[in-house]
Amino acid sequence: MMPASRRLPLLLLIPSALLLVALGVLARLLRAAPNLFLLGLIAGLAVFIPGVGVRAAGASRWLHVGPLSGAPAPFLTLGVGLLIAAWGDNRMAPAPGHETGEDGLPRFVLALAMTFVAVLTLIVQPDFSAAGVTILVALVALAGVGVGGRWLIPASAALALGLGLVASQFRYVGGRWHGFLAPLADRRGKGFEVLALARARAAAGAGAVGVGLGHGSTRRTLSSPESDYVFAVIGEELGKIAAAAVVAAWVCIGAAAVLAARRAPDRRQAALALAAGTALLAPAALHIAVCVGAVPIIGVSMPLCSYDPAAVLAAGAEIGLIAAVALAPGAPA
Repeated sequence: MMPASRRLPLLLLIPSALLLVALGVLARLLRAAPNLFLLGLIAGLAVFIPGVGVRAAGASRWLHVGPLSGAPAPFLTLGVGLLIAAWGDNRMAPAPGHETGEDGLPRFVLALAMTFVAVLTLIVQPDFSAAGVTILVALVALAGVGVGGRWLIPASAALALGLGLVASQFRYVGGRWHGFLAPLADRRGKGFEVLALARARAAAGAGAVGVGLGHGSTRRTLSSPESDYVFAVIGEELGKIAAAAVVAAWVCIGAAAVLAARRAPDRRQAALALAAGTALLAPAALHIAVCVGAVPIIGVSMPLCSYDPAAVLAAGAEIGLIAAVALAPGAPA
């Protein structure tokens, strides 16, 4: 777990990322989307390079290059949203002189193919939560550029089923499900975390103000409590009111993304705002679902609270993208 003294400098990356995105570079970002996606994909593939990628607990998800380390998945997910926002609208409005769409359709299909490669890269690592979030970001971005629900709804169901079937082939996934369904029978394994979270929820429910800051058991019994279980720590130590305030804050961020998309001057920017909002909200929703006992332990950090500097920087960029679309020239006042 990263100490708070080391996490504070990471949080300072957020305003810098926000400013770089929000101050008049939105059009440039959309033009650079293919290159940014490729950088994210290269970083995602680099985790398999010996001496560069870090393998732990049977997975290769982190890079370590000199003093720098982090997981490339958040940037790859954001790159998918950028790419679909930049190229997806070509299917709807071909360039002048190509009204039949012969230039637009190949780029749209290429964006889908590159998205598939990105998701496959995350599955091979394996990082199924990141793969699921990336699929959701892609689907929301496609909706933003005008792809109809009659295509997206069956595609979503098929992709969710396929991802679940692939994930079920991994032993550690089965262990997490067993610990979730029968925690008392797996007290020394994944069931331990499930039981610890249940005790935290019981403590949070005992009073509106919790047991007091720094006095909870979750931060002492679970690994990475300030990242993977931060919502459980908040609920146990500060109570239901503070936990509800966190949920309300994320709802406000989601509403801001939707409002920015509605105000966007074109479909590309609308898709970008929706993709950035989804890249933020999906991990937050999964994190909260784990902490309230709705889903098995999946190790998803709360955005803006991760010990991973890449995740912190990506979250700042996503907030900046939403702000940039909301303030874009041509948006209704």
